[in-house]
Amino acid sequence: MKTYKLYILGLMLLGTLTTRAQNSIDQVLKSIETNNKSLQANTKMTDAQKLEAQTGKFLANPSVEWEQMWGNRNNPGSEYTLTVKQSLDFPTTYSNKNKLANLKANTIGFQSAAYRQQLLLNAKQTCIEIIYLRKQKSLLDERLANAETMFALYKKRFESGDANQLELNKIQLELLNAQNQSRLNKAALTAAEEQLRNFNGGNPITFDATDYPAGEELINFDQLQAAFMDADPNLKSLTGNQEIANREVKLSRSLTLPKFDVGYKRNAAKDHVASNGFMVGVSIPLFENKNTVKKTKAQAEFATASLEDNRLNLKTNLQQLYQQAEALQISRADYAKVLEQQRNIELLNKALNAGQLSVIDYFTELSTIYDSHQSYLDVEKEYHSILAQLYQYKL
Repeated sequence: MKTYKLYILGLMLLGTLTTRAQNSIDQVLKSIETNNKSLQANTKMTDAQKLEAQTGKFLANPSVEWEQMWGNRNNPGSEYTLTVKQSLDFPTTYSNKNKLANLKANTIGFQSAAYRQQLLLNAKQTCIEIIYLRKQKSLLDERLANAETMFALYKKRFESGDANQLELNKIQLELLNAQNQSRLNKAALTAAEEQLRNFNGGNPITFDATDYPAGEELINFDQLQAAFMDADPNLKSLTGNQEIANREVKLSRSLTLPKFDVGYKRNAAKDHVASNGFMVGVSIPLFENKNTVKKTKAQAEFATASLEDNRLNLKTNLQQLYQQAEALQISRADYAKVLEQQRNIELLNKALNAGQLSVIDYFTELSTIYDSHQSYLDVEKEYHSILAQLYQYKL
């Protein structure tokens, strides 16, 4: 039978297998980025929104008017008037509209990047969950095999009179518990693998990693925070919203300036020489844009406050995640060290069979070992889950 010392050493190996795990997760995420239906739909929506952002920066449509007039008995001739007119905003308005359109397009791109990053993070967390469940399966398989062996042994002892009903019942309960835990693990693993296929657009995907990615360890917090905040698409999107709001203040000011109409006019009548001319008009917005500047200033102040609030919250969240990762890193190392020194299942079985341990003491020791190994797996999973969140800016 495999000893638990060897089991823990296997858990701690970070050689070729972990390198394959890292490559495997990277390959899975690349496949998901290509096949995920939500990402495909989001890309198309982003393209449409970027085009929409550009629609407001062009000149207004020109207008063409044709006026036909007929005479009467006393004046049987006809007369027509042709007018072509173009409305123009104040020149600075077009500059502000163009810059505003570009800012909106960039911000839409950041929002799309944030959506992509969150989806890939969720997919990576699913990969981590699958690795955890496979590690747990190895532990539960060993527990089930040991319970089956002990039950078969004590059943023979009971039949020969060397064991009592109470001892057999305890062994049988351990077997039932092991079988139940194995079934739950199998169901959870199947669900996680199905979720990964859903991320991949429902297409089959190969992911056989049994260990966590290698090379993902904590770096200096200040370095991590600077890199995260510099690359975070959500923060970039909020920064873009602030710039949009500030540009809208400038645009609203330019809209309070006069607008112009320029055009060409031709007037002609039967038996008369046609007359041609041009027209110029000025529209002074005395009432139309009342309080518009105040409104856009308030919106700009809100955008600035929202950006600063989210920046502070992000720093706080990063600090909390980093502290949790530090604590879990220490716990993981402590568990590994202690578990290597624990009495393994093979020794417990020998002590029980030799009469050196009572059945009650045996199960007390056995539960301690299984609980400790399960806690180690939980700590290891939580550590890598938090690392995935801390390094999501790399996705």
